Order: sequence, then structure tokens, then C-alpha cells
Amino acid sequence: MNVIRKALGSLMAAGVIAFCSCGPKLPELPVSEVQPYFGDAAKTKAIDTAYYEVKDNKGNKLGTVLFSSPYSDGVKGFNGPTPLLIALDAENRIKDIVLLENQETPNFAKRVVNGGLYQAWNGLTIDEALNKDVDAVSGATYTSNGVKNSLVARLKAYQRQLKK
Repeated sequence: MNVIRKALGSLMAAGVIAFCSCGPKLPELPVSEVQPYFGDAAKTKAIDTAYYEVKDNKGNKLGTVLFSSPYSDGVKGFNGPTPLLIALDAENRIKDIVLLENQETPNFAKRVVNGGLYQAWNGLTIDEALNKDVDAVSGATYTSNGVKNSLVARLKAYQRQLKK
């Protein structure tokens, strides 16, 4: 799973998209990568390089997976970008947030996880999440702020995508 996340993250960060005569070919997101968040997932559909719809075997939308990169590439934690995977349910409520491969000091990243920062947004709509003031985890302030700012950057970009 980490190999695929690393490859997807590298492709998105580098802005590499293969082109064919029919237009850009978007990277696929294997179903196995989304099953931890959507157990009934049978198919993913790329909307863009950082936005995937997740469907069951009947074609019903289970939710959405967003990657913060490239929308938050300028946001820094302690040692660099804090790329996220954001899982949204079918009603666009936050289901889960996961810090992807990064250069943060492992102890600081672990403090953020153990401090419950990611869970602070679970169950919230996009608007609620954008308006929620979440405190940084003590002892991991830079990493916490990087995560918060990455989340905000991606959710704002997602709102713009939904309005199109």
C-alpha cells in the first residue's frame, strides 16, 4: 500500500501526466488503497490527479478520496510538505484523514496521530471543517499546523471543483 501511495504522491508532486491522443490519462487508484476507508469499494474513478470517486459493485457512490498534493505543496510542516489522504463519505463528511509519506520527524508525526488531531474533523462537512478551530498538538506544533493548513488548502480547492 505504501509503495502505491509513494508512487501516486511522486506523480502528483511532479505534475507528471501521460498524454494520449484522447487527452490526459489520469493515474489509477487501486481499490485496495481505498478499502480501509470504504470496505465495500469495488471501483475508483479519477476525476483529476488528486480527486477520486469510490463506488460499490452496483455503481453507488460510497464517497470520495482526495489527495492534498498538489494543492497544498507550498504548505510546510517542520521538515517540508505534509501530504494528506482525505476520505469523504457519500454526503461529503470527513471520514478519515491520513498523513502520507513525508519528511516530518517520526516522533512529531506520531505525536500528531496520538494527539487526535486527525479525528478532530471526522464527521464534519467541508464547511464545518473549514470553520473549525483545531488546536495544534503540544510538542508537534509545526507538524500540526502543516496538517491543518494542508487540509484547508485541499478542502478549499475541492469546494471550487464542486462548483464547476
